[in-house]
Amino acid sequence: MAVENLYKVLFFLQSAAFTLFIINSYRSPISVHTPVERLRAQSHCERKPNETREIFVTARPTVSQTNEVVPMVFRGPLSNCSLADIKKRPGVVMLTTANLAFVDVVLNMLESVRRVGVCINTTVIAEDRKAYDLLLKYAKSDPAVHVQLTNSGEMDVIEHPRRHRSQYYGIMNKRQSYMLALLEQGLEVLFSDSDTYWFRDPFPHFQGDFDMCLRGHTPTRIIKKTDFCAGFIYLKPTNATIQFVRGWVGVLDSNKKKGSYTADQSVMNGLLKADKPVHVNIKMLEENLFPWGPTFFDSKWQKENHPTVVMHAASIRGHPAKLSKFKAFGMWHVNEKALML
Repeated sequence: MAVENLYKVLFFLQSAAFTLFIINSYRSPISVHTPVERLRAQSHCERKPNETREIFVTARPTVSQTNEVVPMVFRGPLSNCSLADIKKRPGVVMLTTANLAFVDVVLNMLESVRRVGVCINTTVIAEDRKAYDLLLKYAKSDPAVHVQLTNSGEMDVIEHPRRHRSQYYGIMNKRQSYMLALLEQGLEVLFSDSDTYWFRDPFPHFQGDFDMCLRGHTPTRIIKKTDFCAGFIYLKPTNATIQFVRGWVGVLDSNKKKGSYTADQSVMNGLLKADKPVHVNIKMLEENLFPWGPTFFDSKWQKENHPTVVMHAASIRGHPAKLSKFKAFGMWHVNEKALML
């Protein structure tokens, strides 16, 4: 009888221990790191607490945006890249933005990147809810493409002309805060306007000792006499770059408070020429490798057979005009009729 009671006591203690184990397992926090957190852990850059602007939250690379587990070998529908491919390029993020009017242009750019075979951790900031829903639909489960909705104020879904400065420049003048949020976390950032088209991998051209890598508007190689484009820019998270972008954001914010919506590019060039708030070491991209739209689409230039890396349809104003040029040169891969929510 005593032995039987002893077994009952031991069984009870074993059951109690197992129950406590299950309870503690559910109570234990599960740590899921974002790409920013993972990459920041690999970075040697330091930043002060609370410096990062909470403009958006970068998606988790191991979990899809529908909370489905993404296998390391699964290839995304937009990027054709796996999570393993993305991990081969740690510490680098490509950033672009769009409202609903330019969702198709973003998808076309991403298709050109896919065709080149470049795998890069990509964040797309949607400037309105409809753009967010549509982009999220196409980027579902893609380990390389993360769609985020801005929390700095949603914008109109239509394309505004330049004379509607608060909307036209309002969207453009938000991008610098997005860049800053990533730079302050120790990440290298390639910001690309959506109206670009990739023919070759541009990352070999982002090598060397520099703070920012840009394409100039003028043929001169003299930095002080060059106006640069802010629509395709590679930034390293150096102290100089971070101070410069903070100053850039500061001027744009100050102007906005005064009711003045100035072009972000004009502000950038004014600061660069004045070496304010700090001197920035610039690397210039070759104009024939990274041509503007008007140059690229010129028949004479085409006959010269330049080895184009990335074409930026800058100076071709308006969505209809850009779309017409892309289609005429066989560079449009999006079915607009299918872009319906």
